[in-house]
Amino acid sequence: MTDPVVVLDSGVVDRAATNGEFRWLLRDLVEQGWVPVVPTVVLAEATTGRASDAPVNQAIRRIGTADTPPSAARLAGRLRYDAQPAGSGRAPGGIDAIVAAHAAEVGTGVVFTTGPADLRRLLADYPRIAVEKP
Repeated sequence: MTDPVVVLDSGVVDRAATNGEFRWLLRDLVEQGWVPVVPTVVLAEATTGRASDAPVNQAIRRIGTADTPPSAARLAGRLRYDAQPAGSGRAPGGIDAIVAAHAAEVGTGVVFTTGPADLRRLLADYPRIAVEKP
């Protein structure tokens, strides 16, 4: 059995850098065998290329990043398509879909996000993955 994952989106990476209580929660999950995942694409939303990124970059160095393999990218496309409302409704964004796909490939875990609505839509068919706003 694969260890559960704890996937972080861009807003939560910032919390991992600035919120001590959330850092303790992450540390506890890792000590219990959960695998932290920050998809590399999340850096596009979490950083600006300025010196003010230092806390986020430090958090990323501690947690690490995960490349998105083609299988996860294809799954992200399917999740995004499946989550699009009928008619002309807005589909969830590509980065959210990649975050969701990293969790969906494992099948069990939690996604921490500052905007849970789209991620819940993307992961509606994955009952063993929780979507939480810390």
